[in-house]
Order: sequence, then structure tokens, then C-alpha cells
Amino acid sequence: MKSIELLAPAGNLESLIGAINAGANAVYLAGKRFGARAFSNNFDDESLIDAIRYAHLRGVFVYVTINTLIFDDEVEELISFTDMLVENDVDALIVQDLGMMDLLIKRYPSVEIHASTQMNIHNINQVKFLKELGVKRIVMARETPLSIIKHIRKTVDIELEVFVHGALCVSYSGNCLMSSMLGGRSGNRGECAQPCRLNYRLFKEDQAISDQSYLLSTKDLMTLEYIDLLIEAGVDSFKIEGRMRKPEYVIQSVLSYRKAIDSYQNQLKMKFQAEIDRLKRVFNREYTKGYIFEEEPNLINNQFRPNHLGVPIGTVINYQNHRATIQLSDHLSVNDGYRIIGETDYGNQVSRILLGSKLIQHAEAGDIISLDVPETVSKGSLVVKTLDIELEHDLSIYLNENYKTIGLTCYVKAHALKKMILEINDGEFSVEVESKEIIQKADKSAVSESQIIEQISKLGNTPFYFLSLRVDTDGFAFIPIKVINELRREALSKLTSLRVKRHQYNINNDIDFGPSGFEHQTFELVVKVTNEEQLSAAIDRNMKTIYYDDLIKVERYNGRQMIPSMKRIQFYPKSIIHSLSVINEIGSLYKNNHEVITNEFLNVTNIYSAHLLSKFRAIRVTLSPELSKERILKFSNLYEKKFQKKPNLELVVYGHIDLMISKYCPIAKTYRTKKDCHLCEINQYYLQDRMGMKLPLINDGNCNIRILNSKALNLIEHIAELRDANINTLRLDFTIEKYHDVTQLIKAYQQAENGGKMTLNTKAFTTGRFFG
Repeated sequence: MKSIELLAPAGNLESLIGAINAGANAVYLAGKRFGARAFSNNFDDESLIDAIRYAHLRGVFVYVTINTLIFDDEVEELISFTDMLVENDVDALIVQDLGMMDLLIKRYPSVEIHASTQMNIHNINQVKFLKELGVKRIVMARETPLSIIKHIRKTVDIELEVFVHGALCVSYSGNCLMSSMLGGRSGNRGECAQPCRLNYRLFKEDQAISDQSYLLSTKDLMTLEYIDLLIEAGVDSFKIEGRMRKPEYVIQSVLSYRKAIDSYQNQLKMKFQAEIDRLKRVFNREYTKGYIFEEEPNLINNQFRPNHLGVPIGTVINYQNHRATIQLSDHLSVNDGYRIIGETDYGNQVSRILLGSKLIQHAEAGDIISLDVPETVSKGSLVVKTLDIELEHDLSIYLNENYKTIGLTCYVKAHALKKMILEINDGEFSVEVESKEIIQKADKSAVSESQIIEQISKLGNTPFYFLSLRVDTDGFAFIPIKVINELRREALSKLTSLRVKRHQYNINNDIDFGPSGFEHQTFELVVKVTNEEQLSAAIDRNMKTIYYDDLIKVERYNGRQMIPSMKRIQFYPKSIIHSLSVINEIGSLYKNNHEVITNEFLNVTNIYSAHLLSKFRAIRVTLSPELSKERILKFSNLYEKKFQKKPNLELVVYGHIDLMISKYCPIAKTYRTKKDCHLCEINQYYLQDRMGMKLPLINDGNCNIRILNSKALNLIEHIAELRDANINTLRLDFTIEKYHDVTQLIKAYQQAENGGKMTLNTKAFTTGRFFG
């Protein structure tokens, strides 16, 4: 049967050790920079090298994440970091940035490059494009249904990795700027502040239609009961999320999914509920089977609480004198964590338990107990356990760094007047060593078989243990203990070296990136429109180039270039682009025979990404809105210096920036409607945040919700310097604006373009990340 990889997160050394000892086949982790979990402990260079060695000795692969967007001034440091990883035998690099992906594939021909879920790979054309680029594995977007994964598996010869457990992003990954634009901490740079886990209120026009709740906070993914379907679909790697979670979560998740995989492969029945209960005890945000198994989008959300909910263990039946009387439905021990949820919300750790007047250490289901609770709680309140100390103790055995995981067979031959021979085999490698000197014949007392076994069995601080140890001795050999110990150490050292060194690396320092595909274009102001009202306004202001959403039916307009903008989310993509189009995802580049303009959602933050796109018929590349002014102004010169040609660059200078795009809809959640309810097309809806800012919600045409910034980006004051920096196309991006707004904004930018007086009140807008 095909080997199934169970891939575990390692945010720190304890989680790494726990994951490996619990049965993970591979771990993924990050250095101090370039990883999507910048606030995890992560690993410095020395500890990364130690981690790779530790894992390889135990037969476990190590994948290091480079799953952030990279700026040009960071490339040299990144290459130094990845060179170090390759020289120290890393198994794969998990990459988000398209330009860096191309560079790393070319630089390290012997190292696997995996496409991060941050690339939002959800259709077959995207997979085919990346395979041709040289990618060896795709980490599928969490929104991808199993039917598409099956089709890709049957059609494309490439490894597929899917998330099976852990936290979900409410946004399509790599498409969330919410933390970046609202708080200055970029999710695409590993710094996400998780604003989606905060309270929001839904508005219809000016009317509040919901109370404040965690309207964007998702449940955790849990597919334990569907492992059979994933295996049968041909998924190569089952990935557990959780580099920010504690080691006990990692250990329990690996144990549960290891058991599920092994049970399926050995045709054994598994008690899923017992495992799910253990999973909930280490972390419970409520579970969803996820979009991979066609979960209804409005069932993805947990409005009640964004953090650990615990598991219900009882009900408060009385409260007096700072003591709560509780009817237990599950066991509770001293040092367990608990929370009481009712009219008030109180949590603590159990310091003592009273059963009547008797102090006890442990109470069972059905017991009526009392706990010291200094805050008043109401009768009928729910009691949940948030820390199970007994389970934590059970899991702690997997934190032993010398946990025995590698079984050996051993053969010892010890005959007088011959060299002593020691053979060990781990099932993959075989090692034979012999003593330097011939074994002498004993004058009196020969070494016994039990003495040899005793010395050979001293495996100390290693992961090895003996499955079998056979000794062949003639009973006449005199062997000093020192000789036996040296032979054992030599054999284990050789075996360790064979297990640790997995690859022969090759670093290509002479990369040919090929010629630039850009051709010179003159400066132009362009617009993108979302509806026909905006289109009419753009035509009335005599705009020459207009991008339009494919929902708009347009005719040919003399003297104007009408360019369709394709969908960002395309589970079933069109096979052919028929004319110049604005593309929003990399699948549109596959086997493309027409010129394209790449939109900001391709996350171009460095010259290598721009160059790669130019080779796939991109006549113009839109820069990421996460680039600062300093980096934007340097971009063209850096490109020309590297690739001997000026690039054609575009920048959005006006618009309500997309904060995210989501398959989940807070409108449908609130109204409890099904997919395609079209309510968002009848009225304008908003999410109001805790600061009172109202974030507009609009539909992408395929029932994905776009959440927009409440303030529009406006860089009108910087047109001249952008133009001087060879940003030769500036775009106004209209979404919720009315006819009058569109005409006034275009007029203002047209005047500014020609050096006229600026007529906009810039205080009503934002400059986004332009100033960092």
C-alpha cells in the first residue's frame, strides 16, 4: 500500500520532539525569518541544523517554510539562509513567493520545492503551471473540494498535500490584507494579528442587524472521521496545522491521526469519538469537516468564542460563600483548568475539590462537588474543562528527546583468536564493524554471552532499541569491556551517519533567468469598474483604458480599450483566454497564448516575480499594495539593473483595497440562508469593527465575499514621483462608488496627471502601506 505521510507542525523544539515521538513522518518548521508564523518561537540557524539531524536520525523528513512574500532588499539574506539549509540536508522548502520559487528551483536542482497553501492553489491549471515551473508538491488551498483534488490526482503527476486538522483562515490564503491594512502587521509576512478573531456587527445599509459577535472567527478543521476518503483520493501528505499551539496539542493530534491512518491501512475499526474527545481536551474551538468535504460556508463559523472552549463537565447547581456547587458530568482533578460560563464568565485552575466536607484529589462523573470560586456565578451556568492535567501528563512521555523509536537487529560474533564482529540493521541500513585486534583466548574466565549482551545493550541517549540481539561465542574468548563498548559506539556512529545524511546537494551559482518579456509602454491612467453605472461614468470622463468585471456586458467602444478582469477564485477555470485580460491567479498563465495584465492579487513584491510573469506573456505587472513607497520607487531601477530592460509596472493608486476574499459569508450566516442567496446584491452590507469602522461587503460573482477597507486608498499626491520612477500605469479601482464619486475622482486624477491643482480632501482617505 502507498505510504501516507503524516506532517506535523513544530513551532519549537518540544513540539518537534513530541511530533516525531508520536509518529509523524515529517515536520515543518521555520527559521527566525521568512516563515508565516513570525510570533512562534521558531528556530535559529544552529537549532535548525540540530533539528534536521535529530529528525533524520529518526527517519523523519524536515520541511522549512519560506512561506512569506519577499522584498528585494531581503533576497541576499534569504539565499544565505537557504544555502545553509541545503548544505545541512533539508528535505524541502515550502514557498509562497512566486519569484523566489523560480529562483530557488533554479538554484537548488536537487532540493524539492513545495508550493505553500499561501499561493491559494485550488484548480488544475494552477497545479499544471507550477509543475512545469519545477514544483514537486502542492499544498492545496483549504477551500478546495475533494472532487477537484481527486481530478488533479488522476490528471497530474505531482504530490498533493492537504490540511486535515487545525485552525482555518476565513480568507482564501495569501489573499488576506486585513491585518496588514488595518494594523500594519502583514499576514503575507508572517505577522498576522488575527483581526478576524475579533468582534464585528453586521449592518444592512445604516441598520444594525446583528449584535457584536465573532462573525469572522472560524471553527477548527477536523477530518479524522474522513481519513479513508482522503487516502482513497490519493492524497500524499496529511498536514496538521499548529505551529503556534502548545506541544501537547501537536502530540495528541499526531497520535490521533496516526491511529486513524494505521487503522485504515490495517483494516481495523477505530473508536473515533474517544480520539475526538482527547483532541478537544487539548484544544477545542468546535470542529468543522471543512470545505474539502463540502461544508456549508455558514457552518464554518463559531460566533461564541475565538479561543479554546474546553469540554463540558458539569453544571453549577448552587453558589454561596464564594463556593460553587457543581453537578459533574465528567471527571475533574486538582490542577485541571476550568471555566464557568453563564451570566458571568470565570476561569481558573482547580486548587482543591470538596466532596461534601472531604477534600479529594479526583472527582468522577455524577459527583456533586464544591470549588472555591471568588467571583459570583449563577445557578445553571455551564462548567467546562480547559486543561486536563491527567491527559497532559500522559502526553508528556513523548517529550523525552531520547524516546526509543528505532528498532535494531544485532548479531555479535566473538570467537577466540579471531576479530570480534558486530552487525546491526535498522531495516534500511546495515552496518558491520570488527575489533582492531584479534580476540585472545582466555586463560581462566572467558567472557560470557550475558556479559556481551549487557554491554552491547547500553544504548544510552540514543533513539535505538534492540528488537533482537544474537550472540555467537565459542566460550573461550577474553574480551576487555573497553573493546565491546568501542565496537558498539563505532557501529552506532556509522549507522547514525547513514541515517542523518539523506541528500547530495547541488547549488547553482550561475542562474540564467532568461530575457525580459516586457516591451516599452507610455504612461497612462486607467480605471477598473465593477458595474455599469461606474462604466458610464468612466466613459463620460473619456477614459481610454477600462478594466471591467466579467459580470458587466460591454460593447465595443470606439477609441477605447475594454479589458475584462477574470475571476480570482476559479475552481473550474476557462481553458483558453481569448483576448487581452487582467488575470488574478496563476492558473491563467498555463498554456496561455494571449497577452495578459497581472493584477495585484499575484502578490508581486520583488523584481524576480515581475520578471517571471513577463516570460508568460504579462505585458504589465501590478505591484502588491503591501509595497512601501521606498520599495516602489526603487523597483524599476532594480529590475533594469538585473535584467537589462525596463519593466512595465502598474499600481493601484485609488480604491477600497480588498482586505480579504472568503468562501464564508457573514450575511448568509446571520440570515441562515444557503449559498447563492443574492442578498448582497439587493442591499449594501457592512461589517462594523470595534473602532466603529464599517467594512463594505461585496460579492465576487461566484458567491465569494470580498471584504473591503472602510477608507479608500488615495495616492493622488504622489502621481508625479510614481511616474518619475517608471510606474507607467496608475489605476483607479472602483467597487462601491456611485456615478458622481467616479466622475469626481477621475477628474481629480486627470487634473493631477496634467500637473493641475488637486481637488480631493486627502484626509478622508488612507495611504495604506505606502509609508510602511
